[in-house]
Amino acid sequence: MSIRQTPDSDSPWKIEQNGINPIETSIRHGTPHNLFWVWFAGNLSFTYIVIGAVIWSYGLSLWQSLLVLGVGLASFAVIGFLGVPGQLTGLPTMAYSAHYFGRRGNRIVAIVSWINMVGWETVVLIIASYAIDTLFHLIFGVQSTPLWLVLSLSIAALAELSLAFLGHATIEYLQKWISYIFGFFTLLILLALLPHVSWHAVWFHIPGPWLTGVVPAITVVIAVSALSWVTTAADYTRYLPLRVPGKHIVQAATWGSIIPTALLMLVGILLAQSAPSLASVANPVEFLLGWLPAWAQIPYVVTTIVGIIAGGVLCAYSSGLSLLAAGVKIRRSRTIGVDAVVSLGVSLYILLVSQGFLNNFEGFLSLIAALLAPWVAIALLNIRMVGSPSTKAAVLSWVVGATLAIATTSTAIFTGPLALGIFSGSSLGYFVGFLVTLAIYYFWIHLTKSTERVTTE
Repeated sequence: MSIRQTPDSDSPWKIEQNGINPIETSIRHGTPHNLFWVWFAGNLSFTYIVIGAVIWSYGLSLWQSLLVLGVGLASFAVIGFLGVPGQLTGLPTMAYSAHYFGRRGNRIVAIVSWINMVGWETVVLIIASYAIDTLFHLIFGVQSTPLWLVLSLSIAALAELSLAFLGHATIEYLQKWISYIFGFFTLLILLALLPHVSWHAVWFHIPGPWLTGVVPAITVVIAVSALSWVTTAADYTRYLPLRVPGKHIVQAATWGSIIPTALLMLVGILLAQSAPSLASVANPVEFLLGWLPAWAQIPYVVTTIVGIIAGGVLCAYSSGLSLLAAGVKIRRSRTIGVDAVVSLGVSLYILLVSQGFLNNFEGFLSLIAALLAPWVAIALLNIRMVGSPSTKAAVLSWVVGATLAIATTSTAIFTGPLALGIFSGSSLGYFVGFLVTLAIYYFWIHLTKSTERVTTE
């Protein structure tokens, strides 16, 4: 499909016409500051407080928990580095991936990316629906019923899917204002939660085990933060002018992601000593609501809704680009309709029929992540590579790594045959897949180059 690119091809409140085609340099615009706010708002979610509580649940001391936080969130640099090819080529992440996976091989990976994105998009809709339902209760005093839940879901879906429908410029514009306004409210709410921290207990908590505590906690942080975004990185950099230094792109995406995530997880670590059940509570939004003073309750729920939908919009937009990269021949804007059918269908089932299905659904997404981690290894080694050195090397390395990752991963719906010991309570299997793929692909490429050089001589 030929697309005529003009300076207003990417303007706020207009439907973005570009799909996975390269963005011409003549219409490039924006700065790393825009990128910073995209990722800041995209990670402004109170659900990260629960992850902080999960860190504490491994029995770690405060200093061990801070180490886990620092090491785990440093993985967001991967998002920064994977965004560089977007600026260099004008392509979104999953379209650029075809350079090393080949067109046919990349379609499989793009489908995996789409399932991951539409899956988390659905989780966002479900959590946002519960939060909107809670807001109705606070404002109007109504009790939760199927009708109110459907209305809440409709509001969440309208906000999430309509913004993704409009596309890049609208998303970028709104993410900046969400960061300004709701970043401020997030800070106020976190300060309102701090009186519940048992500072003496937190400060003097004895250290926990390193191998079975610190290491798996780090893997969990990486899995729920950076790994969930890896196939979207270049989607938000491909409009940037070529004159923007690559290091500024890496810094903007990395710090834009780390700052809100670190702050929210830190508060979760501090609160977990006073509320051990926070790590496993079914409805963390409602749980935290009971700890807040009356003046903060409505701002907290509204901020929760806006923050989580801001992340869901990124999922919905990038899922459409992944669907196009998988070979679906429709306009980018119409991919949102495909997402709506899937995400609304699953959301309605969970909200109205089987709320317990959410655990199984999240377990399914954990298996999808086992397929993404090996892909990251190949993508990182191809950041500045325009052509594919070996499609066969990429595909086979990915298959081997993904097989090992699944075999060493334990989820609510599947436990791999090698998911024993330290692997059973962590996301360490993802990193087995990542490292094995990295090693196979790296040595395959370098041995091939050495053979070609010897043959030429």
